[in-house]
Amino acid sequence: MPFHTTTPLLLLASLLSVALAFRRTCRPDTAGALGGTGFYTMTNSDTWSNVAADFCTTVPELQAMNPDAPITTKNVIRVPCRTRQRDCARIPDTDFGYYTVVAGEILTLIAADFCSTPDRLSRMNTDFVDYDIKPGMVLKVPCDWN
Repeated sequence: MPFHTTTPLLLLASLLSVALAFRRTCRPDTAGALGGTGFYTMTNSDTWSNVAADFCTTVPELQAMNPDAPITTKNVIRVPCRTRQRDCARIPDTDFGYYTVVAGEILTLIAADFCSTPDRLSRMNTDFVDYDIKPGMVLKVPCDWN
């Protein structure tokens, strides 16, 4: 391609750049008394804040579950534990990302995977009405766990 046609494409790509978000997972505690919890092994990039955000909880709640746990690499902490089916393409330097709707999805389940509500997603995405989403739609979603 000639220089004059590739330059705008490169500029557009850099302006629309997104990064795939790193989604934390937990190991369910099948023997414990606290239902719905599990374990997560800390990494060197983890903070109370980003771990809490990824597990749809707050820093005080996470710290209450782990009163003696320091934030150190390879430390195992207790977290709320449920499987998430969706991930987002994070918009750099923001707490938001994009998610592309696939066939058969409903807004309630999408919202739950992003620690949100259908109402909040509806306010963030003014191009659909009454939670009516279609396959291929790109939704702006909370994506603040990194």
